[in-house]
Amino acid sequence: MNIIKKFILSAVFISMLSFNGMSAYADTPADAKGELTDGTFTYELVDGSYTIISCDSTAIVTDIPEMRNGYAVTAIGSNAFVGCNFISEINIPKTVKKIGTNSFSGCSSLKKVKLSEKMTSIAEGAFMSCPMLEEVEIPDSITTIENYAFYGCSALKEITLPESLTDLGTMAFAECGAIEKIDVSKCKGYVFENDILYDKDKKKILRASAKIAGELAIESTVESVEPGAFSLCAELERVYIPPSVKYIGEDAFGYCSKLKKIDFSEGLATIAPIAFKYCYALESADIPTTVTEIGEGAFYSCQSISRAIIPEGVKHIGMGAFLSCTNLKQVVIPKSTEIIEDNAFGFSDSSDTGEYVPVDGFKMSVYSDTAGERYAKSSKLDYTVTDRNLKKTAFIITACGFVIAAVIVAVIIMSKGRKSASAEVRKADKLAEEKAEEESYKKIIE
Repeated sequence: MNIIKKFILSAVFISMLSFNGMSAYADTPADAKGELTDGTFTYELVDGSYTIISCDSTAIVTDIPEMRNGYAVTAIGSNAFVGCNFISEINIPKTVKKIGTNSFSGCSSLKKVKLSEKMTSIAEGAFMSCPMLEEVEIPDSITTIENYAFYGCSALKEITLPESLTDLGTMAFAECGAIEKIDVSKCKGYVFENDILYDKDKKKILRASAKIAGELAIESTVESVEPGAFSLCAELERVYIPPSVKYIGEDAFGYCSKLKKIDFSEGLATIAPIAFKYCYALESADIPTTVTEIGEGAFYSCQSISRAIIPEGVKHIGMGAFLSCTNLKQVVIPKSTEIIEDNAFGFSDSSDTGEYVPVDGFKMSVYSDTAGERYAKSSKLDYTVTDRNLKKTAFIITACGFVIAAVIVAVIIMSKGRKSASAEVRKADKLAEEKAEEESYKKIIE
């Protein structure tokens, strides 16, 4: 009886598969807009060929069709496969010349991709946040890998850049926490040396191997650490940045959880937004005097920072630059700072409520009538005004100096005229001297 039931269930299951298979490839007539669906893909007729504009989110497919309804499939539209979480492998045929922005973004089961030999670029965010992606075959026709193309592909360990590649976009491999090797043996435009990917002149650091560890001295040829270059390099502990480096990009050292020390050099001009976000072990941020801008969230959630030196020269401090730096209790803001955006210092974001709360014991030292004082007042933070105290001290010292000098001169004059002056004159001079001292003292106290 059980065998019969199993046979019947198997027959029903096979029938369902057969029906689904037939329906998947049974084209429905194109509508007035030139759209066509085969049950899995929806196509749009553009200039005599089809573009896949969407895929059924429950589909389990491997191959993109070359032809439909007598027309070649030449493109995959933007966001076409977003939410398709059952696809583990995709082969893009040679008829396809273009894939759109975010076309396969967030495909959570996608492990392997083979790209078309007719494609010349991998679009922005095309495979962004595909956490299972392990293997990508990039053909020699590819000249451009656009921004964020493989951002957040946390299982990607190795990538081979083709000989034809001339343009690698910003953060193309950022936050790829498993990446270890970037093969550039056929690609003359880039250098992979000592676990770091550079441009051919070694002026830019584009991406580091996630296995890089311990202390790192950046080479003196480098002028910029590009966005996402060291993101998720979890074993990096200390970095020496030479004077040649002028720019540290967005998310450049994001999530470097063991990074304790950054040795900045004079010459650095810009620390971009979220450059050091979630560097939990970072102990200090001693900004060089050549820096003019600290970007939004630059040191966000660097919970171990206890000292931040903001030097004269810094003009702009972005929103939340030191937000959730809960161990930072005091900061001095220079006169040069013109803009301090919301929650730059002295606040932490609450995970429970999502609101910003003041850091206990935080205090600012500012100059009067400056951006620092305005920020402290508007944020209702505890602060002291440095230059007022300095002015008072300077006035007291100067005034006392004048008094002492006057006394010395008076004593000299009195000593010289003592012999010739009468007792009455000497007494009058002494009273006048005492009165002058008393008046000066009152002015000093006031």
